[in-house]
Amino acid sequence: MKCAVFKEPYNFEIVNRDIPLAGKGQVLVKIMAAGICGSDISPYTGRDIQRRQPGIIMGHEAAGIVESVGEGVTAWKKGDRVAVNPQIYCEKCIYCRTGAYNLCDNMFLIGSSKRVFLDGAMCQYLCISDKQLLSLPGNVGYNEGAMLDPAGNAFRVVRCGGVGVGDTVAVMGCGAIGLIAIQTARIAGAGKVIAVSRSDRKLGIAGEVGADVCINSGDAASAERRIKSLTNGKGADVIIDAAGFADTYALAVKSCKKGGAVVALGYGSTHINFPLTELIFKEIRLIGSTGFAAEGEMVLEYLSKGLIKLDKIITGRFPLEDIKKGFDKLIEPGGSEIKVIINPN
Repeated sequence: MKCAVFKEPYNFEIVNRDIPLAGKGQVLVKIMAAGICGSDISPYTGRDIQRRQPGIIMGHEAAGIVESVGEGVTAWKKGDRVAVNPQIYCEKCIYCRTGAYNLCDNMFLIGSSKRVFLDGAMCQYLCISDKQLLSLPGNVGYNEGAMLDPAGNAFRVVRCGGVGVGDTVAVMGCGAIGLIAIQTARIAGAGKVIAVSRSDRKLGIAGEVGADVCINSGDAASAERRIKSLTNGKGADVIIDAAGFADTYALAVKSCKKGGAVVALGYGSTHINFPLTELIFKEIRLIGSTGFAAEGEMVLEYLSKGLIKLDKIITGRFPLEDIKKGFDKLIEPGGSEIKVIINPN
């Protein structure tokens, strides 16, 4: 099988390897689509290289077809269409035992070397535990199925924020997760959804997927005033920061109403100066959100029903041999790509 091996920053090598055999409790999946995540981009450009060490096969967003099953697997058979949950759980810790799998004490991720060096889906075939697969509805394409992970994150961030009927929700950052969160907030009953980004192109797409108002945050003070003016001077009920920089978190706290919630999902910077005093005196709830658990099934159901649209978000598609082109498109200054999908088969 063909595999895209990360050799060094800005460089992949397409190599041939034997197709793996499904072991006990495993399923061999023929990978039809694999998404490039923002967490793949940092190592590709030489930053945070420990996350994707050279020699690894990246890719934790994937969908495909069951090719074969290993001993003891009864839930899947050859030909089944599946989406891959890339989060490998221990199933033993207190969080796993209570259904909070995304908080597993011992979790690791396919296509990552952060905890365990584990190859991912930028290849033609992948062996994975039978418990890491979800059935892909017949009317949902493989490219859309590969969006399970970012969509699951978007669903969870809206749930963590407690978005309810009539709420005004502002989404900071209009990458893939932010654009799906806009749609999910609407499904949750938000009365007004505000998209905030420095990219006019992304704001245009935000409007197409359901944002009521789109604000360019190049001038943060102006963006804050605009959000306040749209909320009778109060600020938004819930603000989702899917960007994760010091300036976006500062804008989030300043633009949030008293007693509101800021949900932290993005972490473009791991250490930031934070407007703590304003957070305290406005009694704003700061909530973290990571991964997904039960949201995975919800994502596929909503995709099947046509309630979530991904056609405007998946902007690029490349064969495995052109994986470098896909990565390079995502890092072009002023580039237009949002989500790039690699199609190994």
